[in-house]
Formats: sequence, structure tokens, C-alpha cells
Amino acid sequence: MTPRVATVLSARDWESGLVVQAKETAEVRLVLRAYRPEEVEEEAHRLDVVVAGAETTWVTPARIAAWRRRGLRVVGIFPCGDGPARQRLVAGGADEVLPDDTPAGEVVRTIRLLRPAAAVATPSVTGRLVLVTGPPGAPGRTETALALAWGRAARRRTLLLDLDGAAPALAVRLGRPPRPDLVDAAEVVHETGALPPRAIIEYGPLGLVVGSTRRGEAPLPSHLVADVATAARALAELVVVDAGPRRGDDPLLKGADVAVLVAEASPVGLVRAAHLAGEWAGTRPLLVLNRVHRPQVSEVVAAARRWTGLDPAALVPERAAVVAAARSARPPARPLRHALRRLEVEA
Repeated sequence: MTPRVATVLSARDWESGLVVQAKETAEVRLVLRAYRPEEVEEEAHRLDVVVAGAETTWVTPARIAAWRRRGLRVVGIFPCGDGPARQRLVAGGADEVLPDDTPAGEVVRTIRLLRPAAAVATPSVTGRLVLVTGPPGAPGRTETALALAWGRAARRRTLLLDLDGAAPALAVRLGRPPRPDLVDAAEVVHETGALPPRAIIEYGPLGLVVGSTRRGEAPLPSHLVADVATAARALAELVVVDAGPRRGDDPLLKGADVAVLVAEASPVGLVRAAHLAGEWAGTRPLLVLNRVHRPQVSEVVAAARRWTGLDPAALVPERAAVVAAARSARPPARPLRHALRRLEVEA
């Protein structure tokens, strides 16, 4: 069978040379020249091999490990003489690692000699990724993510990640230390592809990776944030992400197994949620309406359906106990956990 190949677009000569060789010899079938990581994910069902250069910033150990878990074989290309770049490809588990002065014909032969996916042992099970987001304006994303994770941690290993780049709040909410944080985790994931145990803070039944509140530092690139989420899936059966406000076409959102959209049950909250739902490009979200007044349940549900096009999956009542728990570093309140218990976020 002719291997079906994707290359990661590169300005270096190895990529254009491989494309020419593939077209001239037809020894491999070139399916895709990927510019963005999600292009490979979207076409994974049509691919056997990914050929990627270490010079591309988003070709990280975590990304390579994710491709391998999808059953793709990976050939890594590194700049000749760049030892650290080569090591990153090895750390991710690339099947073959070649310098970029390798002749294109040799790269094609390497691809053809790779073992098929079926002959390679299946990696450990990948945990489900549940992403909690919502429009700007504090609709209750963090408390919802915490309650979701807490309510399921008794049954399965669960990690809760604070990937809100604008206002990370989990460390303050739970009274946890600010370090180690997301930056510490991302640095190790970038080098090794694995989430280090020292970056995980234990809190009750949960493992936490808290967000970064370092002053004066630029936010992490989006591909490194996504890599932390990918690496976490190798350690837990369920990974819940407090993602903060995200656009509907955000790559991290599109890659989630389950997306939860939290909206405040008010006119302003529903309008904001409607804007986000209108640009949604990922899996259909589960709508959680927060701070619902009981006498207005029917009106709020009807308005949510009309404005967002979604049937609410959970209604969280406005309760003093929920607010009190959030302000006192206590576990999430029982009424909140009870309201979210039927959300279908597990396989």
C-alpha cells in the first residue's frame, strides 16, 4: 500500500524537496501540506505518516505524541547539527529522526519502511478533554469547571487545568500557592512531551495545574497551552479545562471531546452567549445557565433557546451557598454540584 503522507510546511529545503520527490516518483501519496496543527487533526483519518520539521514552533513533543496516539507514524526532520531540536523530536516519540540534509529519496524510503500503525503497540488510553468556556463578563466558568471536576473525581482520575490566559483564578479560588504554574508545566511539556508530576498540585480528590499570574511576562503561545492539555490527557481519565473566554473557532475548543458553554441567566448574559454560539465551530456545546431565579425558569429557558439555539443542559440556581463557597476557598457548593451532575461529559 502506498503510504499517505502529510508534510508540515517549512521554508527549509527539505520540505519542498520531499514534495517534488513524492510527485515525481509516486512512491508515497502526498495528501496534505499543513500550515496549522488542526489541519493534521482534521485529516488524520486520511493519513498514515506525518513528516515534520523541528523548526516549526508548534511541532512539539506533545504534538508528536498526540499524533502517535492517533495511530500516525511520524518522521521528524531537524536542522543539521541542532542537538536540542533533535532531542525534542526524540522526546515526542517520532518513529524516525533525520537531519535536514538527508536526500529526499532517502526520506521517501524511510517513510516506506515504517511499520504500519497496526503493528505498533497502542499507547495508553487518552483521557477525555472537557473544556469549559463562556463569553466575557464572569458568567461562572471557573466555578462550573471546578464543580464538574470535583463531582467526577471520586470515580476516576481527574485533572483540572486553569488555561484562562486573561484571568486565571483557580489558585486564588482554592487557596493554593501560585507556583508551580502553567508556565512551569509548559516548559517541561515543550522539552519532553510529558506533564511533570511536580507541576500538579493536589487538592482533595483533584489534581490541579494552576494558571500563571506572573507580572510583566507575555502570555504563553496558544500551541504551548494546547500542548499542556494534550499531555494531561495521558495522565488522567478526565481532564477538565477552565479555558476562560474563547472564540467559537478556537483550536483548543475544536479539539475538545466535550465543550461546556456557561452563560449568566440574564438578558445581557444571554446576548453575550448568543454571540459566542453564533461563531461556534467545534462540537455542539452543552449550555449551562448560571444564577437562575426559580420564578423565571421557564422564561429564561425559552429565551436561551431563542437566542443561542441551544437547549439548556443544566440550570444552576442563584444560591447564597454557591457564592459563599467561592469566596472562602471551600470545595464547590452542593447545590452547584447537584445542578451539574447530569451533564454528559463522560464516555
